[in-house]
Amino acid sequence: MKILIKIQKSPTQHFLVDLPDDILIDEIKNLINKGRYSKATVTALSKGKFIREITDDDAKFIDADLILSEHHAHFDLI
Repeated sequence: MKILIKIQKSPTQHFLVDLPDDILIDEIKNLINKGRYSKATVTALSKGKFIREITDDDAKFIDADLILSEHHAHFDLI
């Protein structure tokens, strides 16, 4: 499962992370269901496989299964 993580700073940073196993995916989903988006972000960044940093212009074209920020999470419908 690929996650696009958005960190709101000046400028906004985007990271593409891969979650390699189902246990980690379930952990992230549980945190999101509890509304703990910041914890889910930290967990994904620390335990997931970092793929690359994405520029603001390229973020629109990335094929990710989930878009996650400190305050929101939504599945990419594209």
